[in-house]
Amino acid sequence: MNGLIGIKHAFFTNFRTNNNSSLQKEFNNSSLLSNPICDTVSFGKSKRHYSDATKLLMRTMRKLAETLNLPDFYTGKRFGLNHKEKVSVEHLLPHSQRHKAASRGLLSVNSLENFVPVGNKTNSDRGSIPLKEWYKAHPDFLKNGIEALKEYEKVSNPIINGKEWVKSLKKLLNQEMGYVAFAGRKNQSNLTSIQKDQRLSLVA
Repeated sequence: MNGLIGIKHAFFTNFRTNNNSSLQKEFNNSSLLSNPICDTVSFGKSKRHYSDATKLLMRTMRKLAETLNLPDFYTGKRFGLNHKEKVSVEHLLPHSQRHKAASRGLLSVNSLENFVPVGNKTNSDRGSIPLKEWYKAHPDFLKNGIEALKEYEKVSNPIINGKEWVKSLKKLLNQEMGYVAFAGRKNQSNLTSIQKDQRLSLVA
């Protein structure tokens, strides 16, 4: 997994310099891995088995979302501020479609580039609905996702490299949408309606 670099110093000064913070201690002594947790994480009636590395990644994403007030990828609400739901880790390519991971360029359905933080209820509501169909039903969520990626780019810690994370997310998102919906900053003004149905080349 890539190391993390590249964040706005003012935004994360305390996080990067305060070695006494609870989050920094967790990274330093790997207590996230030793923290008591079952080998399965329950999602409704089903249970999914995750490796220790994946559990560390998911716990880190939840912790960062709460600590840094990151926005929910779908609703745009900031965790820890105006968000009433607990942080859940969303699979953009649904876990039930994990057999498609390789064709999407993912090492695993549980790869970082397939994860975004969302509220647990929204995660449950989407279920296994294909992302393209989900956005057709919730067109207002597209803008929220685009804005959220700008914040995710700023993340920099030993587990998640925000810039690399967002770059990979955009590639996957465009594949799932079937056209360029999540463009680079230079192309933001050229975005069209979510209902657009033609296939365009993916952004780099």
